[in-house]
Amino acid sequence: MKINNKNMIDRKTLLVLVVLSVFFVLFVKLVYVQIFLHEKINHVVEKMVNREDLEIPKRGDITDAKGKILATSIKKCTIFLDPKAIEDFNEVKEVLFENGIKIFQKNLTDLGNTSYVPVAFSVDVDIVDKIKDKKLKGIGFKNKYTRYYPEGRLLSHILGITDNEGKGLEGIEKIYNEFLSGNSIITKMHRDGRGRIIQNKIVDQSKICGQNVELSIDRTIQFIAEQELRTAFEKYKAKKAICIVQNPKTGCILAMVSLPDFDSSVKIKNVGALRNSAISDIFEPGSTFKIVTVAAALEKGKVKLSDVFYLENGKLKIAGHTIKDDHKIEGSVSLGKAMELSSNIGMVKIAQRLGNEDFYEYIRKFGFYSLTGIDLPGEARGLLMDVKKWNALTLPNIAFGQGIGVNALQMINAFSAIANDGVLKKPFVVNKIEKLDTVTETFQSKETKIRTVVSVETAQIIKKLLKNVVDSGTGKRAKIKGYTVGGKTGTAQKVDPSLKTYSTKYYVASFCGMVPAMNPEFVVLVIIDEPMGASYYSSSVAAPVFANIAQKIAKYLDIEKDDVNQI
Repeated sequence: MKINNKNMIDRKTLLVLVVLSVFFVLFVKLVYVQIFLHEKINHVVEKMVNREDLEIPKRGDITDAKGKILATSIKKCTIFLDPKAIEDFNEVKEVLFENGIKIFQKNLTDLGNTSYVPVAFSVDVDIVDKIKDKKLKGIGFKNKYTRYYPEGRLLSHILGITDNEGKGLEGIEKIYNEFLSGNSIITKMHRDGRGRIIQNKIVDQSKICGQNVELSIDRTIQFIAEQELRTAFEKYKAKKAICIVQNPKTGCILAMVSLPDFDSSVKIKNVGALRNSAISDIFEPGSTFKIVTVAAALEKGKVKLSDVFYLENGKLKIAGHTIKDDHKIEGSVSLGKAMELSSNIGMVKIAQRLGNEDFYEYIRKFGFYSLTGIDLPGEARGLLMDVKKWNALTLPNIAFGQGIGVNALQMINAFSAIANDGVLKKPFVVNKIEKLDTVTETFQSKETKIRTVVSVETAQIIKKLLKNVVDSGTGKRAKIKGYTVGGKTGTAQKVDPSLKTYSTKYYVASFCGMVPAMNPEFVVLVIIDEPMGASYYSSSVAAPVFANIAQKIAKYLDIEKDDVNQI
């Protein structure tokens, strides 16, 4: 049979043209992909092969002065699925279900076209380890740290809280957030085409973790103060209660309690509960302020211990107003007796010898109407009228603690200045900031002197007067077994906002004292705001609370007993 060469050539030509056309189309496609889709394809491949992850550091711990952990971070995990890497969806569901995690999607396609489907949050590490042991493809884990306060409510106002992202919002958590939080870094995870990890950069957590903060607070002393104060707070159905314990020689705070407090593990509905009343609330101190009046007059040489004062039979009229003593004192008494019996009239007469300018000067020298500079947020400055605006009643009122607004920290710091032989120290709650085993930064010196307020001689006289107040005056119920105590009661009327005058129903009962009386190792301030019951006087409300706290602290600190009559 004869073959037609022309037809064969035509077929060959056609075949060549088809092949060339195919190659041409592929070439054009290749050029298009390489030139026009290059960036897009690279981006898709990069997402498939590489994944960036933000490595969150472990937040630093907060400890007490002896290393007891008060706040720490516990590692938790978010478990997620990568549908593109899952080989057996039913097996994945079964393993997760065995560990308490239920997936509601019935099929793999229900997970959607994504590589990240979170299925469980805040999962414990031990559960995560069990799931990891199965070595299933398509299951991923993302670490997260949850803040944990092992002591519950203890020190809630000092420690503060963090938000869901671990940022400090209140207290030490806020002030030292920069040190506690550490530095987040981005790590890269590489996968092959089947989703298997082929490289995972190992992160040295010690290089990115937050720094530890050591407080001056002693957990045991804090517990004693909280326990005793809470008992009184509930007993008297008080509006608020405060207790501060301070080392007068260094200024450091050993305990600070504000009630009501809060539990950081429970959602806080009332943001007012976060307010640290010990430094944020302003109150009229009442008779505890009398140490300022007497110390200033002694220091300026306006009075002597031998001076006597006529107490007007309990009533003194000034500028159309009558100033009264709680208990009628007839005749004249010495300066010391006026202090022992907490005479308002006696203090007015002492302050009148001082005069406005000198009295104002010493009020400021003791630290009132100034921020103490403590390393906690929300400190209030207080209230004090400019001396140029004082009227005929301003000096008499302030002489016994009315007409001036202070915070509790200012009050105890003033007593600590007397306890420390006239030297005012800066109060603080943080000893140091640590990282690993190396101290990287000391926040401040343990002994930061602000100023000398009064001489050693004046301070010694005031300490003796305060001891007499407890031995034979209004502070008798502040006595503790085996130790001398110096202190002062304070029962201040609160202003009734509706009547714009002093209330006859609501009071603030306070007691501030030092142990031992003449060489104090610690100072304690107790404040009970609006105590309800048969008595509102500090002598029967605040002084016994002080005694309970001071007795236990003295025993805990193993302070040598100095009262031979009480041993």
